[in-house]
Amino acid sequence: MGPRRSSAPKHQPNHRLAWARLQRGWGQRELVEQIRRSMASAGEPEPGLTEEAVRRWEAGDRKPEPRYKKHLVLVFGESAEDLGLLSSEELAISPVPVPPAGATVDARMIEAVVRQVMAVLLGDDGRFGRDLFLKGLLGTSLSALLPLDEGVAAAAESLARPQRTRLDERSVDAYAAITTSQQALYWSTPPTALLDAATAHARLGAVLLRGAFDTDPLFTRLAGAVAQSALLAARLCFFDLSREKASEQFFQLAQDAVSQSRDHHLSAVVLAHRAFVPGFAGREQQARNFLKAAHAHIRQGAGPLTRAWLHCVDAEISARVGRQDASIGKIGAAEDALSREGTDPLWLDFFDASRLSGFAGNALLLAGDHAGAATRLREALDGLAEDATKQRTVLLLDLAAAQAPGDADEAFGTARQACALLEHDRYAAAVQRLPQVHTALSGTPYAKQFGEEVRSLTGGA
Repeated sequence: MGPRRSSAPKHQPNHRLAWARLQRGWGQRELVEQIRRSMASAGEPEPGLTEEAVRRWEAGDRKPEPRYKKHLVLVFGESAEDLGLLSSEELAISPVPVPPAGATVDARMIEAVVRQVMAVLLGDDGRFGRDLFLKGLLGTSLSALLPLDEGVAAAAESLARPQRTRLDERSVDAYAAITTSQQALYWSTPPTALLDAATAHARLGAVLLRGAFDTDPLFTRLAGAVAQSALLAARLCFFDLSREKASEQFFQLAQDAVSQSRDHHLSAVVLAHRAFVPGFAGREQQARNFLKAAHAHIRQGAGPLTRAWLHCVDAEISARVGRQDASIGKIGAAEDALSREGTDPLWLDFFDASRLSGFAGNALLLAGDHAGAATRLREALDGLAEDATKQRTVLLLDLAAAQAPGDADEAFGTARQACALLEHDRYAAAVQRLPQVHTALSGTPYAKQFGEEVRSLTGGA
């Protein structure tokens, strides 16, 4: 623990610098080493830099010297402004005026941002005005909520109003409420029906964020809601519809937005979700980089479910890259984490003790412990909510693969239950498990029949 502060800091704490460090999973000591390496590669003399100096930069006790500023920019690959390294005098000479705290938003600045977004999304045709663009995005983002109560109508009206000079509390509340409603629909709505609404809502959030100042008191709350909206869109693309390329833009938007929310729970969850993409493709180091950054945020404080889920993600990725022993160890760490104290956010609705059993069952299955896997997978199924059909399909297919070596009859029956669910809810993460079950049933009387069912579900020849 660092020394106790005996007086107020000389400057504002540099949260941007601290956040950039955490986003890379670095401790203060590692940042010192990164700066040393950068200076050595530039042929500059060994600096007398310590962890305490970094702590003081982040706490606002002192500013980095100019020679360190240069290397902070090089190490992070971000501008001095983005890292909070510029003084008010330096910001004042910026070619693009940087508004002071409490300043109003220039409508021309908002218009310029919207024109840029419109050019990307709609082409360079200037026929679309700002209000039409925002209302069009809003209409799509609300389309999946039509069956809900009339409270959504008030939210729509609030968000559709032209933005005033600063973020409006009712608009931010409305945006966050729609995000929450779409998250709730994830478990009961076909992904293709929800995707257009979720992606439009995420894009709307990006427009609102880019037109606001980060000094606005409501900015971090809006950024958190946008990050959750973008993460929902990314999950739909990647896990439900197997659209990896499309998922990347929303994972990136989620990471960009969450970096402005300064929410450690949400940052860890976004980064760990991003780890699935390279992890499933066998790109272990890239996945590890995301997980390392996620663990850095967890160390700032997190609830037991968040900690346990992060260990489970690590376990699944370890198993997929052939590190079965490490995977089993991570499951043990997840079980230990559940006994720790702390509070988890209300939006964490995708993990509980039964889901941990599912991760454990998959880890044991990939490690070749079929009996142990079957036990844990049955535990997971017993604890699963009735409407959790996506996860139920995955668990049934894993269970069928675990049952096949000992009881082909039982395995085939379990696999057919999963196929029946897939006919109504085509969940890509489950579909990807079908070949594993088919392989497990090879050499049994059911191999041909199950192969036909797989071809029927996947449209294969």
